Amino acid sequence: MKQQEFIEQLQDALSRLPEGERQDIIADYQEYFRDGLAAGRSDADIAAALGDPHQLARELMARHHMARWESRKSFGNLFAVVGAIAGLGFLNFMLAIPFLFYLWLLTMAALAATGILIGGVMLFGTLACNELFAWPALHEARDMRAVWSVFEQGGPTGNIHIRGSHGEKVDVVRDASSGQARINIQSSGGTVSLERNASDATGQLRIEDEEGRVDIDALDWGFSRKGAWIASVVMILLGGGGVFLCYLLARWTWRGLLSYGRYQLGLLDKARRLDS
Repeated sequence: MKQQEFIEQLQDALSRLPEGERQDIIADYQEYFRDGLAAGRSDADIAAALGDPHQLARELMARHHMARWESRKSFGNLFAVVGAIAGLGFLNFMLAIPFLFYLWLLTMAALAATGILIGGVMLFGTLACNELFAWPALHEARDMRAVWSVFEQGGPTGNIHIRGSHGEKVDVVRDASSGQARINIQSSGGTVSLERNASDATGQLRIEDEEGRVDIDALDWGFSRKGAWIASVVMILLGGGGVFLCYLLARWTWRGLLSYGRYQLGLLDKARRLDS
């Protein structure tokens, strides 16, 4: 291969590089050819020692992307490094597929941990603001808890029945044999009922009118301020720990990827020196 043909193919293969950087690289290889010719070597020998210009361009692109990643760390630059290393050989290409899947999992884990952390901080801040300034207002369903507590402990022997003058009904009933407790409210517009077995921590809400019916299962009967404090702290610890772990994994991944890329480029340089 002649010098002009080699330089033209190399320049075409480096078309994605910035113009200034591409011209600097071309000038270096033109100088390499001039030095070789001055030493008595032919164009063909010099081109053969440099190898395939397209493979050489892939190596130069890999070096370019790794240098850009080290100067500015971003997801775009990271994926560019992975793609450049994958282009160095078939094995690297096959290894890039599970590695990209791993990067996707790591990204999703970091986003999930960040969401948990933000949710915990918001909940903690809301509770703290309520304690200090009584805002925003938080209401605990103490009366409802008291009703169920009475039922679970045996409570009064009689049930509660309230009747209105226009057909309204309110019934609070406990079945002693099954331990099931129920609050039923009925009016001309429809009915609302709350049901729970005495042994269950959650119950069911049923709302029914002429348009239809809505059932909500696994309904908690009250809001526990202490539980909310514990939940906020757990969320902060879990989310913060997850973010920190993802950060460490990302750093190890970046370093390992760059080390592997430099190792592959070193092998190619060594092979080229042996061929020359």
